Amino acid sequence: MRQPLLVLLLLTCSICSTAQEITSDQLKTELDAHPQEDTFRVNRLNELSFCADLDFSQREETAAKALALSRKIGYRHGEGIALVNMGYFKARLGDKKTGDSLLREAQEFAKKMDDPELDGVLLYRFGLRIKRTSGDKSAIDSLKKAEKAFEKSGNQYRLLGCRIEIAEFYQNYIDNYPLAMEYDLKTLHLAERLNLHSAYIDAMTSLGALYNVIGDREKALAVLEKVKSEIKDGKATKSQVSLLHNSLGEVYRLSGRYTEAIQAYKVAMENNTTPPDYENESNLADVYTRMDSLRLAFQYGFSSLATANQRESKLVIPWIYGVLARAYLKKGMPDSSLYYAQAGLTGAIQEGNIEFMRDNAAALADAYAFKKDFAKAYDFHLRYLNYRDSMLSAEVRNKTAVLQYNNDLEKNQAQIAQLNQQKKAQQNFLISALIVLALILTTAILLLRNNHQKQKANQLLQKQKQEIDDKALQLSVQKDSLQQSYNNMQLLGEIGHQISSSLSVEKIIGTVYNNVNALMDANIFGIGIYNEALRRIEFPATYENGQPLPFYTNEIDAENRLAPICFRNGKEIIIGDLNKEYKKYLQQMSTPHEGEQPLSLIFLPLMVKDKKLGVITVQSFNLNAYTDYHLFMLRNIAVYAAIALDNAESYQELTQTMISLKKTQGQLIQSEKMASLGELTAGIAHEIQNPLNFVNNFSEINIELITEMNEGLATEKITDALSIAENIRENEKKILFHGKRADIIVKGMLQHSRGNNSAKELTDINGLCDEYLRLSYHGLRAKDNKFNAVIESHFDKKITSVMIVPQDLGRVLLNLYNNAFYAVYEKKKLSMNGFEPMVSVSTKKTDTGISISVKDNGSGIPQKIIDKIFQPFFTTKPAGQGTGLGLSLSYDIVKAHGGEIVLHTKENQGTEFTITLPA
Repeated sequence: MRQPLLVLLLLTCSICSTAQEITSDQLKTELDAHPQEDTFRVNRLNELSFCADLDFSQREETAAKALALSRKIGYRHGEGIALVNMGYFKARLGDKKTGDSLLREAQEFAKKMDDPELDGVLLYRFGLRIKRTSGDKSAIDSLKKAEKAFEKSGNQYRLLGCRIEIAEFYQNYIDNYPLAMEYDLKTLHLAERLNLHSAYIDAMTSLGALYNVIGDREKALAVLEKVKSEIKDGKATKSQVSLLHNSLGEVYRLSGRYTEAIQAYKVAMENNTTPPDYENESNLADVYTRMDSLRLAFQYGFSSLATANQRESKLVIPWIYGVLARAYLKKGMPDSSLYYAQAGLTGAIQEGNIEFMRDNAAALADAYAFKKDFAKAYDFHLRYLNYRDSMLSAEVRNKTAVLQYNNDLEKNQAQIAQLNQQKKAQQNFLISALIVLALILTTAILLLRNNHQKQKANQLLQKQKQEIDDKALQLSVQKDSLQQSYNNMQLLGEIGHQISSSLSVEKIIGTVYNNVNALMDANIFGIGIYNEALRRIEFPATYENGQPLPFYTNEIDAENRLAPICFRNGKEIIIGDLNKEYKKYLQQMSTPHEGEQPLSLIFLPLMVKDKKLGVITVQSFNLNAYTDYHLFMLRNIAVYAAIALDNAESYQELTQTMISLKKTQGQLIQSEKMASLGELTAGIAHEIQNPLNFVNNFSEINIELITEMNEGLATEKITDALSIAENIRENEKKILFHGKRADIIVKGMLQHSRGNNSAKELTDINGLCDEYLRLSYHGLRAKDNKFNAVIESHFDKKITSVMIVPQDLGRVLLNLYNNAFYAVYEKKKLSMNGFEPMVSVSTKKTDTGISISVKDNGSGIPQKIIDKIFQPFFTTKPAGQGTGLGLSLSYDIVKAHGGEIVLHTKENQGTEFTITLPA
């Protein structure tokens, strides 16, 4: 979760607590010692209402007392401040109607007064209100106007609190990290100048949070640990302690130190002055999800969601939905995961929060993959990659901007120090010159007065001219520096686009090499990619003097190779003279795998977030070949290279997943075909039994007739013998007829089992529909011979033979018949009122072709799943009784014939599928 929702949504305490050393206990003591009803008491009450170590109800009560006393004694300044505070705290306590009314009254009150401090407090409270409820950018406009008002009023304490809020907004709502750092530093300098320990603590905490946001965990932890040591003496409010430990919890959570993160968040919750603390509860839910402690994850997740909904915190809710989605998926409940992830994605899109779009898109991809809906999983994975790349690009820009800002800040500070020294030298020179000039004027004022005045004027003009020339030179240098910085930013943007536009590892390395080689002395260049399975760093394309070197590797545990050391430690290695500096990193200097020994080397780790991908190295045969500028450029190029390599790895994984998916689909389709063949075989067995019975029966009769005919011939009963021979001939015709019938059935079965050869042939549609209807019915009766159903057929005799692939359309019909008989069979098992199953088929000739309708009087299909009925792998049958491919394959077969298949259904009344085929 991002910092605004974790750390600084505590609203940075209040103006009083962030800037003034005075505590609520001291103010209460002063009020007890001063019972007089005067302006002093009003001012103390107003100051007490600013103190964040009191809860909102106490602060609202104090502001109400200040308002009543101000009106009683006619103190308009105190009345205005109290009115603003009372309205703000009413709204925070949930009484928005009264709070907004009081704030509007305060706004009208302020218009009638020329009071900069009142204007500042009013604008400050409006800015906080907007930021807390919607995070809209208009909040910064209100806070900046409040800053100017406090500067005009001269109230340094209010100014400190306002600047802290501005820094927090730039950091967490607008993502303008340089301006956030500028305001943090402004606050630090002002707090140090006024010797205000409390404001110094707030500014340092904000600065630590900023370093955490840009991914510099080490520096963030160092700053926050310093703050922790500063407040050990108890000189901090509970809100400051809560804010500090919340920031520490974020650093620990994002570094994978979950036990420390939990401890930090719980300390933050204990010191929060406005419970329930739904931000920290949501953080704990995330940590417990990562640790697979799902009971605690759901406990904190739903608790934080309830509070966030109550307070209408639209910024936090999508984050909590994403946490719950991941927790449900770990629990093996993908439907619940999909529900929360989709809600989270919708909320994040409405709020424009790319981080939460990314997290919820990833949760949706994982949930659909769990449900084996790989098409949707693939779509959401692509959305996740787009959101992640947008965030990483923004982080690169922000990190680059912060580095540039720090670099410019150091230069400006150096220039300021130099100008101060020059100014001091000039002042000393002027003092000495004035003393000499005074002596000259004293001794020669009468003789050289006119001449001296001219010389003095000329000297003054010359001096002014020299100062102007010096200033012009300084401005020219500054302009050149700014232009160079701008050029660097443009160049890095172009380089980043080139690098990230490819998904081939070899092309990425080649592109990086070409750009690095153009920027610096890259006698040797290489990118090593970590192979986790083999525990080694592989260099697939290393260049020396423009020529590629053979593939080589470094074992990850190697102690005398710089690449594994850089990768394991995750830290840069920068060497200007290898012969002198190698002992800092190596026990002994090893020889290179290929080529010559370099003298200057840079090794940088390639990382995306906290994931280490490998290393990038640039090496030169010259001593001290690389400057800070080269290092700055290479660091940024390394970030782009890491992103591109991570994208390439994700693309390869996705490609393998799609290959596996296609293979699995092929296996499932074959499985469906075999299941169809099995059901067909059961019906065929029954159908073929009838002609076989006829053949057997007539064969037995013919045997008896031949015996009788022989006896008649023996007794010369020729007439009887001829009559018997005629009977035998008729029986043989029937045997031949039923034998051919069995032959047709067997050939049909063979065609069905051989599969689709895409050969269309003239086919009797009515005969095909009738044959597969009987095969399906007898197939079901083979499973349950007690089952009976009414079978109806209505065939249009106008239909002649049609060009189709008979075995394919037979599969479609068999699937529709099987589904129909299954529906009426299941309804019959549940029916207690004499339900009579019925399945019918009808054909009809139309103007454009023919239509085939298969209808049943089963339970029908629920409306909520009609849209899914033709989707692959979707089935309403119990596990083990259906693959979910039958209707999907039927749909594809009908489409391949240029036709359509349409579903009409009513719950508890039945279902009808209609196939239309072109003539």
